[in-house]
Amino acid sequence: MLKPTKHLNPALSVLNISAHALKVLAGGRTVAYDELYGKLEKRFGENLRPLFLPAVSFLFLLGKLDYHTKNDTFEYRTP
Repeated sequence: MLKPTKHLNPALSVLNISAHALKVLAGGRTVAYDELYGKLEKRFGENLRPLFLPAVSFLFLLGKLDYHTKNDTFEYRTP
């Protein structure tokens, strides 16, 4: 869902993928890039590929996660 249409499957939207990513991050606090992608890919399959980076960018813009380039990990930011 980069540009919503009337035929959009809500399960394959950036908001839904972001919500599931937050669930994964909240459980581990720090998760490797590959590990997060792997867990989400098990749930969404190949449909995740074009939506993963927009979902992660959305969470970063909201201030919900940080990306550490040194370790290639995402960290959940607590409110």
